[in-house]
Amino acid sequence: MESSGRKLQEHLNSLLDELGSPINWTQEEAHQFYVRFCAPQLLGSRLILEVRYVKELQNDNLLLIAEVLNPDTFTPFILPFNGDKWTVAFIVSKDGPEYKKGDILTAVAEELILGELSNEKDKRENRKLGMIFINANSIRRASFETSLLARFGEGVVKKIAELLGPLEKIAPLIVSQLELQMEDKILELEAELNKKENELWANFREQEIKLQEEYRQKEEQFNKEKSKIDRQLKKLEGQKKLISDEESLLDKRKREIEEQKEVLNKEAQRLEEYKKSLKSQFEQFRLVHPLLGNEDDEDNATSNDQIIHWSDQEDIIATIQGALHEQCDLQYERDVIECFVGALKTDQLIILHGPSGTGKSSLARNFSKIIKGAKTYTIRVQSSWTDKQDILGFFNPIDYQYVSTEFLDALVEAKKNPQSLYLICLDEMNLSHVEYYFAEFLSAREEENPKITLYSKHFQELAYKMIKPYITVDENGLEFLDEEKCKQIQSDSERWKVQNCFDLYYRYPAEFEIPRNVRFIGTMNMDHTVKGLSPKIIDRSFVIDLRYPEDEEGLIEELGKMKVSELISVDLEKDLTVTVMDEECRQKAKELNSLLDQLGARLNRRALDQIGYYGSAVNSHLKFDQIIRGKILPRIQVSRSDETVRALEQLLQKLKDQSDISLLTQQKIKEMLRQGRTITYWR
Repeated sequence: MESSGRKLQEHLNSLLDELGSPINWTQEEAHQFYVRFCAPQLLGSRLILEVRYVKELQNDNLLLIAEVLNPDTFTPFILPFNGDKWTVAFIVSKDGPEYKKGDILTAVAEELILGELSNEKDKRENRKLGMIFINANSIRRASFETSLLARFGEGVVKKIAELLGPLEKIAPLIVSQLELQMEDKILELEAELNKKENELWANFREQEIKLQEEYRQKEEQFNKEKSKIDRQLKKLEGQKKLISDEESLLDKRKREIEEQKEVLNKEAQRLEEYKKSLKSQFEQFRLVHPLLGNEDDEDNATSNDQIIHWSDQEDIIATIQGALHEQCDLQYERDVIECFVGALKTDQLIILHGPSGTGKSSLARNFSKIIKGAKTYTIRVQSSWTDKQDILGFFNPIDYQYVSTEFLDALVEAKKNPQSLYLICLDEMNLSHVEYYFAEFLSAREEENPKITLYSKHFQELAYKMIKPYITVDENGLEFLDEEKCKQIQSDSERWKVQNCFDLYYRYPAEFEIPRNVRFIGTMNMDHTVKGLSPKIIDRSFVIDLRYPEDEEGLIEELGKMKVSELISVDLEKDLTVTVMDEECRQKAKELNSLLDQLGARLNRRALDQIGYYGSAVNSHLKFDQIIRGKILPRIQVSRSDETVRALEQLLQKLKDQSDISLLTQQKIKEMLRQGRTITYWR
């Protein structure tokens, strides 16, 4: 039988070798396989299958996967082209016979018709895995003898037949005998189960009585312990009161010692205490005017030979480049520093954008490190910001307290030090809509005396009425809360309210004036996670596109020759303020309006004035090129059409004709021309 099985396997191998891999068969080759291998003379009229996997489908059907067995050896066929067993899959009704893994079935094979398959993927899968179809209506269980042969082998089946006779005749006797034995076994198990159940129930009842007695005993013991603990607790409460009284006495003695110590040191500490009274908000009720200037110890420690003056520099841009390189290890091209300084002088919102790692935040943070007395505050914008309260804080009318933010406190500090430059950097400013939380600042800064409203002026007037009885004026005309008068206030909450009112009136007035020594900077990335900028924001901003240097090594080598280790002293009124316009720059920009009109980016009077001031602030032959990149191109955001494309092309040509325009600006405009449905700078 084994040799017959090997011959059948060899025939399969030779046939597949001749026809090639089933994945590449044609319909004719599939037909040849069926006729020459699946014909009755080789496999018999029915295939013998052994179930390997059964799965329920959603349509009340069962998916069966089975292996084709050799009818002589009852071993799986091995496919020579991949070394796997020959496996077939078919679907039967769930309402039919029950199938499980290991069942031996017989079924009729049907020819594989490749043309009936739905697509090329199905053809490949069925060629590779099946090579034939199974007629589901022909499936039935194998004979008793066939099942025994498949499971136990020919030797076992022959031995049973010799001892008991033909298998088909003895099968019903074996089954009936097994059923009788199972019935006796079931009765025996039921009797044993009843006995066990009675024993367990008796044991359970005994354990229940025992546990109830143990619970009663433990409950009595618990009540005794609880009474004992209650007595100890009362004793401890008494001891706690004694300790509390002793602590109060010790605190009283400590205060007396501190008062005596203060009296002894009063004369020596008089000047120091006076200085502290000017700086502190809540120091023994001596709240001084919050806008008093503070001396900067670090600046005082800087000697004159460590300082150079902005106005004395022949090339201030190169000086700043050298200082940033030497003191902060930062390398920026000249064009970037020229744009940054020009925007500082014209007091616009400076928008730094570009890829990560180009030094946007570093420029804002480190510029103040090379300027004497300057300071940078970095405010990280949150995506949840929806109005100005998120950046300014809010007023609590119950306690008369203003709950401030780091942003507002930076403005307060800048107000104290009007001669120092303060940079406030809104990091990733377009995580939220900028106009939601910052537009009021941009509008206010266009006024002669820029102010923002923090709360109703009515509360400020009420706050002053509350603190007026406790105000004392020193020899310099400065107002502060008098300690002795404040001690007369009996209620702690009332004292805190007086302090809050003093802080509210002087530190956070209802109309807060924006200091002139503050410059605002915003960093931003352009991707799908951030918000775009509205025309109102762009109109009041100067945009600087930071990029990776084309020749970084050459830039570092050049900056290495400009070593500047001194701090730069700046006169804000003289060095960072522009009062006259470059009328030529303003007129050249105005002449572009006919084309910018078609691109939805017309320059209004405010923008033209800013361009004129920028032209006066920057001493560079490329200043108009910088104006195009920083003030004009960012305004363009229009739908693509033949008209807008033609207008942008004409703008590029006009800029080439009338001014020095850099290759960088030309590349930017060409990039905008290559865009899709919208022509915009912001890509």
